[in-house]
Amino acid sequence: MKKKRLSFCKRYRQWTPEQWKKVMFSDESTFRLVRMASTTVRRPSDVSRYHPKYTVKTVKHPDSVMVWGGFSGNKGRGGLYVLPKNVTMKGANYIEVLRDHLLVPYAIHECEVFMQDSAPAHRSKVVQKFLTDNNIPVLDWPGNSPDLNPIENAWNEMKKAIAKKRPTNINELKQALTKLWVEMDLSYFTKLATSMPKRIGMVIQYKGNMTKY
Repeated sequence: MKKKRLSFCKRYRQWTPEQWKKVMFSDESTFRLVRMASTTVRRPSDVSRYHPKYTVKTVKHPDSVMVWGGFSGNKGRGGLYVLPKNVTMKGANYIEVLRDHLLVPYAIHECEVFMQDSAPAHRSKVVQKFLTDNNIPVLDWPGNSPDLNPIENAWNEMKKAIAKKRPTNINELKQALTKLWVEMDLSYFTKLATSMPKRIGMVIQYKGNMTKY
C-alpha cells in the first residue's frame, strides 16, 4: 500500500492548487449518538468510584447514521446525503446517491475529476459504468489514505461540533448534520482542497507512510 501511495503522489505532485480546486472530493463517515457527561461531579473520598451515582452510562452499540458528502475548492460544499439509521453504503444505493447528490453539484462546481476512495461499494462494476456513462473521470485513489483526503478534516470538525450539540435522537442528529454542512464557509473548503500539494509532498517525504493529516 505504501508503494501505491507513493506512486499516486509522484504522479500528481506537479498538480497546482488551482487544479485541485477542480476536484470533487467525496467520502462517507459514520456519526453516532453518544451520551456525553454534562457535568463534573466531585465524588466523596469515602464513596466507591463504582457507585451508580458516580458512573457514566454508555450504550454499547449506539444508533448511528452514515453520511455521504462532496465538496470542491471552487465553490465549497456540494451534496450531502444522510443514509437511514444503521444503514451502510452498498453499490445500489451508492448509485442513487451519486445520481441525486453528485451530478448537479459536479456540473455547477465546474469540476473536472471526481475523488472517491477504494471502498467496495465504490469499486463495483455498476458504479464504474454509471460514472463512465456520465462522463465523470475518477482519480485512481490509493487505499488506506485518509490523510490524503481533505474531506476527512471536514468530518472531524463536524464530529467535534456534534459532540457539543449532544443530539438525543436520530432526527436531531440528522438536522444538526445538515445545518453544520450548510454553514461551512467556502474559504474552509478552498483551504482543504489547496492543501493537497502539501499532503502529497509529505507522503513522498515520509516514503509512503502516514502523515500528520
